[in-house]
Order: sequence, then C-alpha cells, then structure tokens
Amino acid sequence: MVWGVVQPGSFGDFFPNGDYVGWEEGIQRYFLEEMSAEQRAAAGDTHIRYMYEVSRKFTEDMGPLEPHERPSEFRLMERPKSLASLILLNDRLLAVDATLKEIIETLEPGVHQFWPLRITLRNGNEYPVAYYGMIIRRFIDSFVPEQSDAHQATGVIFYANGPTKKHYGNLTVLKNVARRSSSLARTQVAHP
Repeated sequence: MVWGVVQPGSFGDFFPNGDYVGWEEGIQRYFLEEMSAEQRAAAGDTHIRYMYEVSRKFTEDMGPLEPHERPSEFRLMERPKSLASLILLNDRLLAVDATLKEIIETLEPGVHQFWPLRITLRNGNEYPVAYYGMIIRRFIDSFVPEQSDAHQATGVIFYANGPTKKHYGNLTVLKNVARRSSSLARTQVAHP
C-alpha cells in the first residue's frame, strides 16, 4: 500500500506537545541492570547513546522494538481540543488511534508493529481515545517525480502544486516500485 502523509509543522492535532513518562528511565535501567558489558560497549558505554539507537528504530528499518524499548505513556502538556488519528510524537514516533490501526492492519496485515500507548493529560488522567505506538516496517519509495504535477524545492523534497485532494491526485506513485529506503528522511511530498 502506498501512503501519502502531509507532516505537521507545528503543535496541534497532529503534533501534540508533551513527553514520554518513564521511557528514558526504563532505557537507563535496562542499560545498567540487564545489558552485558559487551552489549553496553557496543552501545557506546552510555545509556544516552543506547537511547538514541533505540529512537532510531522509530523511523528506520532496524528491526522491531523490544518490549523495554517501547514508550508506554505520552503525557500532554496541555489538553488539546482534539487529536488526529495519526499523530507524530517526540523522536518522530508515530501513534495511531484504534480505527486507523484497524484500517492499516486490514490493508497490510502483520507488516507494521503496534503496541498500546497511553496518552495522558497533565494531571495524569487518560485521554479519552485509545492510541497505539506504530513502527512502519516496510519503506518503499514509490513517488515518481517525473510523472507528477509537482515541483522540487531542494534535495529530495517535492511540493504538490496545491493543497487540495485534486492536486494530490496529480502525484504519481507506483505500487510495484521496490527500492527500499532505510529512513523517513527520503522523498517527501508536501503542499506549498
């Protein structure tokens, strides 16, 4: 399945302001108490470096997250009016609501990694909608610029020639393109 996503540029429905609860401490505890000396050395002998390597798994095809590597709670700094079905959290971790998770799993069963991710308010109460952390497990760069009605800004960033569904319909993506990409930092398409 080919996805087209316009990434948010500021805080709001798609990019909530907040932070993980207990994730850094859990990474540090695992690093100090459960990793062997050889594993710690391979991780740069610091839990900060290990945490960085874990967060790279959020956006790069480096294998699935282990249970101790998954954030379990994201605390919002302020109560939003609403959150989108797909949200971008710190360290570029994606989270989806149950409806979008079901759609993705129906269209691409067993491909992506999901786990429950509590979204909480500043006072610790749960946000009323269930969310799941999501790791995209297959990256295919299927955008074809030379067949699209788009213009290139810099590097690998292309812009649709307008912000509407009609403009996005003039972008060409091919389902059978099999070039793998190792990071979300690949061809991006955005509106002007």
